[in-house]
Amino acid sequence: MRILTVTNMWPSAARPHWGVFVKSQVESLVAAGIENTLYEIEGWKSAGEYFKAVHRIPSLARQCRADLVHAHFGYSGAAAMGVDVPLVVSFCGNDLLGRPDGSGAITLKSRALVHLSRSAARRADASIVKSEEMSRVIADVPGVHVIPNGVDLSAVKTEPRAAARRALGWCEDGLVLLFPASKDEPRKNFPLAQAVERKLRARGMDVRLEQLFGRPHATIIQAMNAADVLLLPSLHEGSPNAVKEAMACGLPVVAAPVGDCPELLRDCQPSAIAERTEEAFTEAAARVLAAGRRSNGRAIIESTLTLEAVARRVIAVYERTLARARKAA
Repeated sequence: MRILTVTNMWPSAARPHWGVFVKSQVESLVAAGIENTLYEIEGWKSAGEYFKAVHRIPSLARQCRADLVHAHFGYSGAAAMGVDVPLVVSFCGNDLLGRPDGSGAITLKSRALVHLSRSAARRADASIVKSEEMSRVIADVPGVHVIPNGVDLSAVKTEPRAAARRALGWCEDGLVLLFPASKDEPRKNFPLAQAVERKLRARGMDVRLEQLFGRPHATIIQAMNAADVLLLPSLHEGSPNAVKEAMACGLPVVAAPVGDCPELLRDCQPSAIAERTEEAFTEAAARVLAAGRRSNGRAIIESTLTLEAVARRVIAVYERTLARARKAA
């Protein structure tokens, strides 16, 4: 099976974190026997890159004799709507849910882009979303599959907390709250993480908040091994990779009830889902830290969300999509 992958997210030396989960999925599909051609839309340079892609993608699909085009992120899917082979679009989160401002309201620009993503979903022969919450946004569109991103367990290894802290140059004493996102992204809600740190300190706890973003993936994983709890107070998410990777490291998680976090953490102990208030998040973090142990998250990931397991589910979507196309021809 020959696939043309279209994505506006792909890691590079300048942006090592950008689209790591897309790259991992593509590599797992290739390992499973898929023949892949990659086309990256460098939309971070300018919106004009998407207009170029509209003209480039159909001809590239013909050149590589693609059986199917798989676009990652709604804007990439919109750019690929002109292909004459079946189209699968993977939506990642804010392409369907919108991007909130500091007050939590969805920005006007984001509303327009959500409309564009919904157009891509209506054109697509199949859509992949990361959570049930996202599927409800396009409930009127047929062929929607809920498939969270898998975790590359070969790249997410566990190591003793003390060794990880030494490697990072962190102080070995005290408890670390990890915020693995940009503090300047309103959707991630960094102020709530800061409030949790202040309130735990007011209780006399020796805690500090470490914020990490835009670093190589290996550094992020090392920080997860070095920390004591991951905080995810986001306003919304799809299926946050940070939570799944923290689970694979055995790092307890306190998350808001966003995306598929309630399902991911249902049997993960110690971990917690907390409402987005300073009191609720602080209390949940205190309970998790009081447990004083790593979580059973890796066993949960190993049972359902390895790259290999997710690749099989994605290939099944390809096969059903192509079978329908052949039947309709």
